[in-house]
Amino acid sequence: MQNIEELRDKIFLLLGKHLVRFQTVEMRLKSLLKLNRTIISKNDSSPLIIEPSVENQTLGGLTTKALNSIFVSGTEEEKKIIDETIKTLRIDMNVSFNLCEHRHQELNFQLQEFVADRNFLAHQFQEKFNLSKLDECQQAINYLLELEKKHKPFLDQFEQYCVSAQEGVDTQISYLKSNLFKTHFIFPAEKIYKEIQILIDNNNKNKGWISLTTIGISISKKSPDANKKIKTEYGFKNLNDLILNSGLFLLKIEPTSKGEKILIQLNHGETTFEIIEN
Repeated sequence: MQNIEELRDKIFLLLGKHLVRFQTVEMRLKSLLKLNRTIISKNDSSPLIIEPSVENQTLGGLTTKALNSIFVSGTEEEKKIIDETIKTLRIDMNVSFNLCEHRHQELNFQLQEFVADRNFLAHQFQEKFNLSKLDECQQAINYLLELEKKHKPFLDQFEQYCVSAQEGVDTQISYLKSNLFKTHFIFPAEKIYKEIQILIDNNNKNKGWISLTTIGISISKKSPDANKKIKTEYGFKNLNDLILNSGLFLLKIEPTSKGEKILIQLNHGETTFEIIEN
């Protein structure tokens, strides 16, 4: 039969494991909440990062925030953060899990129970169990073991949510580092793009569509190093490659007496490719 000191050692070991679990969930909730951020960049200033304030939040406060912004039921309208009339580069990063109503209620219950059990261990455990008594030490051990079983399904699912969120973030970061991102968000500020925009805007024929060949000839005269810059900074072979494959321009093939020609316009929506037949 174990003596009271051995039972207490087991209690302290189990309490320590629970404490680590509570702190792990708290830290991961903070990390998940801070993934939902907005980055605003202007030409004349350093990037502004807007993210939720979570450092001084309790575990209970973090769970409430998470249920309202990360683990959501249904869709919510996107909130407008900045005045769109201001010329800025804005990147909204968002991680969320759209749960059915039943699963959302279940997760809500699990989180509330998790917080309540944490508060009990932190503030009332020794009021409930007198650790100077052998029988109450055994009761405390049984309680802590049952608590571990109780929270295991929630902790396993929460771990999966965290893994999925990290995979999503890795995908976002990979895109932000890609040539495609630079092409979509940085190239439109380049002189080359602005020259193309002027050529298209000044073209009154064919409902604004302009020949790719005309664009190429004009840009090569105004910016002789355009192809080199595009290859070096954006990863495309040349200007034609960027126009055809970046998605920044609408494309249209038009038959001619000698074959066909490619016409382009600026793309303000989805990428499309249209073939006109006689």
